[in-house]
Amino acid sequence: MALPMVCVSLEGNTVEEVLRQAELATAEGADIIEVRFDKMYVEPVEVTAKNSDGIDETSIELVPRSIDAVNITESIEQLKKGIEKPVLFTCRNRNEGGLFPDDETLRISILEQAIASGVSWIDLELSINPDSRDKLLSSARESGATVVASVHNIESTANTEEMIELVESSNDLGDITKLCYQTHNHDDALSIFEAAWKLRSGENRCSLMGLGIGGDWTRMHAPILNQAVVFTTLKKGFSLADKGLINIQDLRIAWKMLGHTD
Repeated sequence: MALPMVCVSLEGNTVEEVLRQAELATAEGADIIEVRFDKMYVEPVEVTAKNSDGIDETSIELVPRSIDAVNITESIEQLKKGIEKPVLFTCRNRNEGGLFPDDETLRISILEQAIASGVSWIDLELSINPDSRDKLLSSARESGATVVASVHNIESTANTEEMIELVESSNDLGDITKLCYQTHNHDDALSIFEAAWKLRSGENRCSLMGLGIGGDWTRMHAPILNQAVVFTTLKKGFSLADKGLINIQDLRIAWKMLGHTD
């Protein structure tokens, strides 16, 4: 059984952090490394506040950086030189769960620069203005980049038939269709799994998943669902399952235990 490609989505907020995490992901056997360029525009800051019992608690808040704080051209060049594996370049807007400031013109420009740099993979949301997206898609085709046509619903989960229709109608809009939904219960997770199951023998390459309870079911069973790519993380901990995420090492172990091998 051919296993899906495994992509590790990085969490770094600076070029240096991303390159360091990319080395770890490479060592863990990632096939693809997702660079979330939108995360460059926030800075993790420790904040201490008293809880309801009057005890100081420290948490991490993501504070927006100035638009000018990121040297786009230099950063893309450093990332290209410093990462050995194929890179999926993503610059997610806030409407789909990303962290990029509300400047769509600049975001499109960043995607254009990434494609022009020769990036291996590019994430182009289906929600991008059609004219802008057509130009980006054409540029990506010319450069030879693999295009991920993505949808991220951070509020709810579509029903099974809607997901199937979306994947089948997106065939000409990218090489792989990625659907990611916020799951609130097991029924949501089952809807995603059912859609993936029904699509497993189709011609459309896709990757379906959830963020929330049961969101990792399609990741763990991706080989039998014929998923094109599985998105994983370097993060560890029991709380990952509640978020629908899975660590790359844990994914490999789960596949081995379930008998999913090449």
